[in-house]
Amino acid sequence: MQAIIEGIQASQQVTGRSGAAHRLHSAIDPEEGLFLERIVSSDPSVKRTLEVGCAYGLSSLHICKALQRRPGAKHTILDPFQNSQWDGAGIRNLEEAGVDYFEWIEELSEIALPRLMEEQEGRYDLVFVDGWHTLDHTLLDCFYATRLLRPGGYLVVDDIVLPPVRKALQYIAQYPCYRTFSTLSGKQSPTLRLRLLRALAGALPAQSRGSLLHPDLEHRLFGDRTVRMLALQKVSADTRNWDWYPSRF
Repeated sequence: MQAIIEGIQASQQVTGRSGAAHRLHSAIDPEEGLFLERIVSSDPSVKRTLEVGCAYGLSSLHICKALQRRPGAKHTILDPFQNSQWDGAGIRNLEEAGVDYFEWIEELSEIALPRLMEEQEGRYDLVFVDGWHTLDHTLLDCFYATRLLRPGGYLVVDDIVLPPVRKALQYIAQYPCYRTFSTLSGKQSPTLRLRLLRALAGALPAQSRGSLLHPDLEHRLFGDRTVRMLALQKVSADTRNWDWYPSRF
C-alpha cells in the first residue's frame, strides 16, 4: 500500500477506471496523509472509520494502511462523484492495493449520513470530513459525524484554511463533548489583500492593536502559521441543551 501511495505522489497522477491518466489535484499531500494515518495508528481501538469524500483515494489509502491487520476493521466511503468526476480512480487504487475491508456508498452526504445515523449512531471510531466545503455542508457533515462517533472517537477535518470550513469548525470545536486532539499547520502563502492588511495594521501602535483588531483577525494578519487539518476527540456524549450556543462564533 505504501508503494502505491509513494508512486502516486512521485508521478503526481492517477489512472482511472477508463484507463486514462489524470493529473493529481484536490488531494491531500504527504504531510496531511501522515497526519491522518498517525491518528488511526496511535489508537488500536480505531477499527470502524468513515470518510466523506474520496476523490483519487489518497486519504482512503492512508486510513486503510493504518487499519490493516486490525480484526474487524472496516472503512466506509461516501462519494457520489467517484465514477463521474473522479473516473473511479480512488476505488481503483484501493482495489489495486488489495484492500478488501472497505465499502463505498455512492450518495450525497446529506442523504447518506442521516440514514447511517439511524443504523450506526455512536458506532464509528473516526470520521474524516473532506467533502463539499461550503459552510452549511461542512456543518451538516460534522453534525452527523458527531452523532455517529462513539465517545473516545475522532473527528478529523481537512482544508481548515478555507474560510467556510474554518468558520464551521469554530462552531463545532466548541461543542462541550469535544477536545482538540491534534492540529496540522503549515506556512501561509499571503495574498496581496493579506499583505496590504498587514501593512495597514502594522502602522497601528502595538498597544492599540488589541482593542482595534479581533483576536482571530490579528492571528490571520500576524501569525506565521495556519491550521490545515484539525482532529477533535469526542470525550463524552453530546448532551447540549436545546438552547446551547457557543460563547464565540
